Amino acid sequence: MKILFLTAEPPWPLDQGDKLRNYHLLKALAAEHEVTLATFCPPGEESGSWRGAVASFCRAVYPVPLGRHQMLLNVLLLPHLPVTMAARASFRMAKLLLHLTQEEHFDRAFACQLKMAGYLRHCQVPKRIIDLTDVVSLYWRRMSCFAVSLFQKIWMRFEARRLTFWEKRIAQIADLVLLVSPVDAMELKKMIPRVQVEVLPNGVDLTYFRPMSQSDRPVLLFYGHLRYPPNADGVFWFCREVFPFIKQSIPEAEFWIAGKDPPKELAKLTILAGVKVLGYVPDLRSYLEQAAVVVVPLRFGAGTRIKILEALASGRSVVSTSLGCEGLDVTSGVHLEIADEPPEFFATIVNLLRNPSRRAALAASGRRLVEEQYCWKEVGKRLLELLR
Repeated sequence: MKILFLTAEPPWPLDQGDKLRNYHLLKALAAEHEVTLATFCPPGEESGSWRGAVASFCRAVYPVPLGRHQMLLNVLLLPHLPVTMAARASFRMAKLLLHLTQEEHFDRAFACQLKMAGYLRHCQVPKRIIDLTDVVSLYWRRMSCFAVSLFQKIWMRFEARRLTFWEKRIAQIADLVLLVSPVDAMELKKMIPRVQVEVLPNGVDLTYFRPMSQSDRPVLLFYGHLRYPPNADGVFWFCREVFPFIKQSIPEAEFWIAGKDPPKELAKLTILAGVKVLGYVPDLRSYLEQAAVVVVPLRFGAGTRIKILEALASGRSVVSTSLGCEGLDVTSGVHLEIADEPPEFFATIVNLLRNPSRRAALAASGRRLVEEQYCWKEVGKRLLELLR
């Protein structure tokens, strides 16, 4: 088959969740089919290093430049659209896709996330697939519960309603909608009972993330894109409500925060004893190797967390909130530990730091789980089956 694959940004480098997923799905499709990539990219980066990373397995690559100023202008000019869609409105992209699908016979058009799903209307192909990944309106509704002001709460709920309208409208033009989590799939089915939905989970590269020996250092690690609100909120909550009590029980404990684009307020957390804000790190494995426990203190969000799969694949104990590990086939006390309230989170971490054998048992079970259910190779096979 000939497949036209649409992304909102180049799927390289692999420094955030959407890029990781898009890259591995693109590569899986290219293993058996002819895939053409159409993607937005920052102006001046049409021939950047990302292009070489995907050109080896793509039949053709078509970058469309889109800068931040244009994205902001789009949002102001298109108030009827959700921000994530309005920002990426582009006549040039629409014209390109219409031209490509008129000039060539593509069997499928595959749009990654809601950001690109609207462009399927410009693709003249027999079948259209949206990898919605998660239900974005669910994310906004949940986030509104943690708004710091009435204005923010009103805005978030308005955006959630606007997203719900467009998710319903866009999903109906697709022959198949993919989601990473059964929770998100159920949410979409409630919104649109007749939509064809399948769960295609996130994965992890098991050759890159290998089991590591247990660390004796009382280091706690969090990593993720730090401008992503659930990540920033979770880090602040953990530093305020949990880590001070861990520090009282284990004075040598440290909390390392890794991830790109840390906000200024988050960077100031280094004034707290034992807290280190590392910023962007090109290779997480050296930090995972030094950490005894990976924490995922998320209080809102949607979809699933690739960071949990990477930690389990690396043989690291994970302590997560219920929402943090939502959508993953994990059992508390078997693959990881789940704690939602500060006292429970604190006690669970202290117990793990003082119990190396318990950490080792969780590590072994967690690795087995990702080997059986969450490796990108198996996810790719499932995707190929769904597209047949």
